[in-house]
Amino acid sequence: MEELRSTEVLDKEIRADSTKKAARVLSEAQKTAASLIDGVEARLELAAEAAKKASQEKMRSYEKNLNASLPLEKQRCLVSFVYNSVIESMNLYFDSLDAEKHLEIIGTMIERTKKILEGKKINAVVVGFDKTAAEKMLKDKFGENLAGCSEGKEILLRDEAVKGFSRREGIILSTDDSKIKCRLTLDEIIKEMLDEKSEELSLALFCGRLPE
Repeated sequence: MEELRSTEVLDKEIRADSTKKAARVLSEAQKTAASLIDGVEARLELAAEAAKKASQEKMRSYEKNLNASLPLEKQRCLVSFVYNSVIESMNLYFDSLDAEKHLEIIGTMIERTKKILEGKKINAVVVGFDKTAAEKMLKDKFGENLAGCSEGKEILLRDEAVKGFSRREGIILSTDDSKIKCRLTLDEIIKEMLDEKSEELSLALFCGRLPE
């Protein structure tokens, strides 16, 4: 019986000792874990601070570049807007005129060429107009010097096409010896107006005040 009690006491002592050791191990583990967590949190804070700083620097650089480019971009947008508005008004204007008036406008351009074409045989290619009406006008201006008149396709006027302008109409004149060629088109009229009167057109279109 004494021996049994001794065994029970020993067992209790072993359990108590094991519990104490387990508590110490757990405590050390908790300290180690806390230390690791503190280290990780510290590193995370440093990384977050570094990322924040880098982000702020990138943002400042972006804002600087953006602010530098805005005036130029604004100017480009303004120029594009004014140009498109002028071209749109030209399209509306020519849409309001009949074919006879369009041909009459080309006729005013032909008058400018008569001096350099005087006394020479002329061949004409008509694009976008009624051939009979155009030929009659050409005979009135050149008489017997008009050697021939034919119809051509719009692709012949592609090279001088004004961006946004919707009409490809004109007359191409050339001498019999092909030494002189005159391209008289509505596109050329538009180019001339844009070159010489762009500001005047813009101011008229926007009632004397350009958009800012």
